[in-house]
Amino acid sequence: MKRLLAVCTAALTLMLAGSPAASSIDHAAAAAPLTLMVDGEITATGLYAFSENNLIYVPARVLTEYYSASLSWNNRKKQLTFKTDYNAILLKSGSEFMQYGDGNLEPIAGKIMLRGGHVYFPADELNHLTGADYEYDEAGGEVRIQSGAVSTTVRTPKEPLAAAEGYPAIKLYAVSKDGDKYKGYILEAEGRKYRFGWENPRDLSYPPELHAADIDGDGKQEAVIVFMLGHGTGIVEQEVHVIRTQDGTELPVVPAPEAAGKLVSSGVAKDGTDLLMNLKLQKSASPSVSIRIPGRAADGQTVDQAYYGSVVYYNVDGGRLVARINVFIGFGESIGDLKLTYARSGNGLVPESITFEGYDEYPAAMK
Repeated sequence: MKRLLAVCTAALTLMLAGSPAASSIDHAAAAAPLTLMVDGEITATGLYAFSENNLIYVPARVLTEYYSASLSWNNRKKQLTFKTDYNAILLKSGSEFMQYGDGNLEPIAGKIMLRGGHVYFPADELNHLTGADYEYDEAGGEVRIQSGAVSTTVRTPKEPLAAAEGYPAIKLYAVSKDGDKYKGYILEAEGRKYRFGWENPRDLSYPPELHAADIDGDGKQEAVIVFMLGHGTGIVEQEVHVIRTQDGTELPVVPAPEAAGKLVSSGVAKDGTDLLMNLKLQKSASPSVSIRIPGRAADGQTVDQAYYGSVVYYNVDGGRLVARINVFIGFGESIGDLKLTYARSGNGLVPESITFEGYDEYPAAMK
């Protein structure tokens, strides 16, 4: 009986002595959870942040909520892989390093933890991993992640993507940003909000453009929205929408390449060593244009007719909707632009006039 009592006493003594030396994970589990916010809203993961050893820890799962990446778990190695289109980073439970796909190790602020079946890492590494920042509101018990310009999220952006110059009350918002796309838009104008289902690439180098002008000549403002759909060597594709601000009605616009295909014809002729590109333009003050391309008659690098439509820009110029299309004679070789000026026709907008604007190095004769 005395021996049993001694064993129990010793066990109790060990338990009491061991309590202060509990693992950091145990401390973390006992710590009060911190509400985790992303871009002003509670995280959709349902998980919390916590504080441990003067560090704020966040769940790895939150990364995919606002960043284009995937997570995969290796239970045998107790290792999580954070994978993007260009890199893979390994987060191993208990380690104080992040390991890159090439084997390089990067030290981090504290140990990676496994808690409740989820991997947690120091919030100080958020910026390194995704470009995001965070702030800790100790009094409010919140950790707030700001996803940053390069991150993605399914949340509704609270700041406008664009505001019309000279008309700051006319603004364009994305309904949501999801990966590399904007899904849906809201136009704010005349104290009203109009929603549209357009989906476009999310290119931070080319944000949507927003203009305000009386495009159709009815004495009332229209909002002109220009989206960049794609760009590269010899390629620029834009899309335009014209919206009546008083009621949200969209005015159909004949796309510039489609209009040019109907209004312009072309052919090539040789003049000694020079090449002549001849254009016939409808709705033009100079319906016949001949562009001289010096020394190119026999090089075999040009086409037998003008090529256009791969580079298209829309803009508002002098209160009119204008499109400019590059005219090509070979891959990436432009000899000038077609300028299409739009006007109201029926319920939409069509080119009212078309003009060729040449380059100095390619003399153009117009009739």
